[in-house]
Amino acid sequence: MSNVDSKDTSDVRWMRWIARLVAIPWAYATLAIVLFVAGFGIEESKPMAFLITLVVSAIVLTLGAAILASVWKVEAVGGIVLLADCVLIFAWCAVVPQFPPELMLPLMIPPLLAGCLFLVCHKKSRMRGAVQAEQ
Repeated sequence: MSNVDSKDTSDVRWMRWIARLVAIPWAYATLAIVLFVAGFGIEESKPMAFLITLVVSAIVLTLGAAILASVWKVEAVGGIVLLADCVLIFAWCAVVPQFPPELMLPLMIPPLLAGCLFLVCHKKSRMRGAVQAEQ
């Protein structure tokens, strides 16, 4: 867990806020898209198990990562989960033949940016905490 009680430098605070501002709206937008797709799936008589799996995975991966990193200050876990989201989006885009490849990059940029920023904030915060502990 990062040392958020320490006197972080302004660049760490800025990175943390930018990552939060990217992660939270991206998570809610992704969840809205998934619920929209699940709604169409119910109308088209898709199996309910598939739709429940789709919705639960979206809730766990997107909202869980954004909330962990933004609200509960578990930046390392949130950053890793957001980067895992990015890998899953890439794998999903590669597997689904109907998915247009030009949409892959816009879907991958927000979790990649937020995940990297959260991991950098965590690392810098821990390094700063270690330096303060030595003094």
